[in-house]
Amino acid sequence: MNLLKSSLLAVALLATAPLAMAGTATANMNVTLTLNNSCTVAANALNFNTQTTLATAIDAQTTVAVTCVSAGAYTVTLGAGGGTGATFASRKMTGPSSATINYSLYAESGRTSVLGDGTSSTVTLAGSNSGTTTFDVYGRVPGSQNPKPIGTYNDTVVATVTF
Repeated sequence: MNLLKSSLLAVALLATAPLAMAGTATANMNVTLTLNNSCTVAANALNFNTQTTLATAIDAQTTVAVTCVSAGAYTVTLGAGGGTGATFASRKMTGPSSATINYSLYAESGRTSVLGDGTSSTVTLAGSNSGTTTFDVYGRVPGSQNPKPIGTYNDTVVATVTF
């Protein structure tokens, strides 16, 4: 019986030994994800159509569309164009014999806020939505620019989205 008690005691001690040595430890696992925005810009042509005189102002309108995959702030700037001597306030379409016709781009139909890059009293287009946002762009060829050689006048304005 003594041997049986000793054996049972030994078995009980061995059975509880792993439990007595068991412990726990914890660690924190940091989980991160950085979401960057990705945007594109598309500018439609601004067409002042065919004219016979530049005596009075000629207005036209177009759109610039920005498409972003995530919500985040962005701005759209419009360059001064490629015409010789062009500024934001007085862009220049170039035609025959390097003649130029002045025009301007505006942010609103009242044509008071000149679109540009945010410098020289110009404004930019801005948003923060995901998906596509379309902005209206208003153009004006000021009057009193006669006479000019007949032909086609054009310019290229670079639209840039910064996000």
